[in-house]
Amino acid sequence: MKRINLTLAILCFTAMAFAQKINYRVNSQSSKVKWSAKKVVGGHVGIINLQDGSVQTDKGKIIAGSFTIDMNSMACTDAPKLTGHLKNEDFFNVPSYPTAKFVISKVDNSKANPIITGNLTIKDKTKSISFPAKVTTTADGLAAEAVGVKVNRLDFDIQYRSASFFSDLGNRAIDDEFTLDIQIKGTK
Repeated sequence: MKRINLTLAILCFTAMAFAQKINYRVNSQSSKVKWSAKKVVGGHVGIINLQDGSVQTDKGKIIAGSFTIDMNSMACTDAPKLTGHLKNEDFFNVPSYPTAKFVISKVDNSKANPIITGNLTIKDKTKSISFPAKVTTTADGLAAEAVGVKVNRLDFDIQYRSASFFSDLGNRAIDDEFTLDIQIKGTK
């Protein structure tokens, strides 16, 4: 009888330990990614959609996740004619690379807003990036927000009008970094 009670206690403890881990499926319709890029004279803004993704938490804190970005959804909202140029070989070469990916590799949960580190893959090139994120979990879902995430386009072989490569661009140069504002919504 003691053996059965001990076995039941171990099973209950194990079940409680695993019950704290939750997998959230990203809702691509309510999640938003806005981008902004600057150049010497002005800049542009736009959107890009997530194709799918998931986030895993343990006791309400993110421990893992992965996201697929639909590069075909990229749009320049302040200059729609620019969208086609962003999708061609000068920039993201979307016909050859229709998706990008971000996979969380580490999370520093020691701060109020955790620092997310992960591998961003664009055009089959992968670079580690880190950024703080505000994360909220509820009984039914997860919301995460990261503002001003900096990405260096040169890490992904996007050199078009970069002053780092072309010295004679003058006011036609485009900054090497662009930024992302990310809002993720997930459900169990």
